[in-house]
Amino acid sequence: MMDHRERLSPKRSESNVKERRIIVSVDFGTTYSGIAWAETSRPDVQHVVSNWPSVNSFKSSAKVPTELRRVASGWQWGFQIPDSAKRIRFFKLKLDDPGYVSKDGSTPEELTKVYLSCLHTHFISVLEKRLSPGVVRSTPMDFVVTVPAIWSNAAKEATERAAAVAGFCGNQRIQLISEPASAIEAAALYTLKNLSPSTLQLGRRFVVCDAGGGTVDLITYEVTSVNKLELKEVTEGTGGKCGSSMLNKRFRRHLKQTHGDKYWTDERLVLALNEFESFKKSFSPKGEPLTLKVDPSLGLRRNRYTVSQEEMKEKIFDPIIKDIICLIKEQVAMAGDEVTAVVLVGGFGQNRYLKSKARDAIAAGTQVLQPESGWTAVVKGAVIHGLAQYGPALTPVEVSSRVARRSYGTCLLTKYDMMRHDHREAFWSEKEEEMVVAEMLWFIRKGESYPEDRPSTIEYQCDIPVSGYGHEPQTEIEIYCNDDPKPPVHVDSRTRCVATLSLDLNKVSSSAKRTAQVVRMGYHRYYSMEGAIEARYESARITYTVKLGGVTHDMITVRYEE
Repeated sequence: MMDHRERLSPKRSESNVKERRIIVSVDFGTTYSGIAWAETSRPDVQHVVSNWPSVNSFKSSAKVPTELRRVASGWQWGFQIPDSAKRIRFFKLKLDDPGYVSKDGSTPEELTKVYLSCLHTHFISVLEKRLSPGVVRSTPMDFVVTVPAIWSNAAKEATERAAAVAGFCGNQRIQLISEPASAIEAAALYTLKNLSPSTLQLGRRFVVCDAGGGTVDLITYEVTSVNKLELKEVTEGTGGKCGSSMLNKRFRRHLKQTHGDKYWTDERLVLALNEFESFKKSFSPKGEPLTLKVDPSLGLRRNRYTVSQEEMKEKIFDPIIKDIICLIKEQVAMAGDEVTAVVLVGGFGQNRYLKSKARDAIAAGTQVLQPESGWTAVVKGAVIHGLAQYGPALTPVEVSSRVARRSYGTCLLTKYDMMRHDHREAFWSEKEEEMVVAEMLWFIRKGESYPEDRPSTIEYQCDIPVSGYGHEPQTEIEIYCNDDPKPPVHVDSRTRCVATLSLDLNKVSSSAKRTAQVVRMGYHRYYSMEGAIEARYESARITYTVKLGGVTHDMITVRYEE
């Protein structure tokens, strides 16, 4: 019979740094991407790559455009693409759009591999100039890649695969971290430096809003320790696809509605959108309007088309900013009345108009902050996060626990209990010779807090036939998720399979079988082996470990369905 109990496993021991290591973070963004790195020997210094290949040799910038252009010799990327040339944009967003294929037949994952390969090649060249090729070859590297918190597991895994193939695969598996969780590491440092000691107190809460090019992610943290800054998540993360790239789409639509599709050809749109890209960063309703040079055929004075500030505000900016403000207000309401500040990070998070609208919408006692390094907060924070696994002393801030956005669990057979189970789900088991039911066991529950250093565990029993005859044991464990506040006892229409763990029972040793209890069920005998499924709720994903017969199956195959 399947015997299961929920418990928490002992805390992991901390790793010690015995050698020089380089921690590299990759902030793969919808509109811009960045790279930062640090050494375990100098964890207080995060280096941000700020020199990029361009049309005119090199360009200085904290980030590089996430853009590609196919040419006869291969690919141009980032600042290498001429201003007037058509380019491939926003392919990151399509990673979370299953089945999408671009006009030229490329999948989002293929385009991501190409772009990240260009990013990796450039990064290695920068590092070799800084440290020497020999040091780069001989120094172990770990890589941390940021992903939107609202993405599906399938999209996150596609990003990880693309990054690994592109070269961002070091001495261990790539760490994925959600963008708002990464941002909090750097935003917390800003808060420490810019808020008075009376403001940064035990129990105070901060909403971090990471407004990027494609997605906006939000989460609230509470200060649980001040001497060594420690935070915990207190709300479920929220977010939406209302980043600054949506402004580009609305602006593009406005141009076509004003002058028609025939005038705004692809070439003209590229130039207009390039002008808008620079304009939107510093947009203010009281600032200068955007003026575009147009063809004489439109009959406009001085061949100029000016988008008034009122039009820009009402038709382009306000609809998108309204969505972001709603998300911020939702987080503040979820966090309660103790919210001290809303910290805006990310590229769009640096927009002054967004800050003023947020300040107008939030209670007077809550500050709205824009860190000076808000555009690079995510990539810097990811480096800090990567350093954390080598000891708390290497990081100035620690996130002690995270709040689950969904419930996750698996389905195991257990004895039918008329007080707990739906009788319609019960059936007779010839093997067990009694009524059984498939029950959902939730190792992670929506809205509850989970420390990263202690996995949630479900114990189970696996029966392996002694002589090869009898019921074959289950080698695939399906992982389900559910978004309801209280997850169900049985699989229902709102419970869906999101992953499958595949076990290799050949790893179970003969000695483990010999020491196992042998039980007779029906006409056959079985080795009754104790097992456990461990789920660790991390920033950007859940990692699984299965134990059976004294063997830890760390290399189980995980196939994501969503």
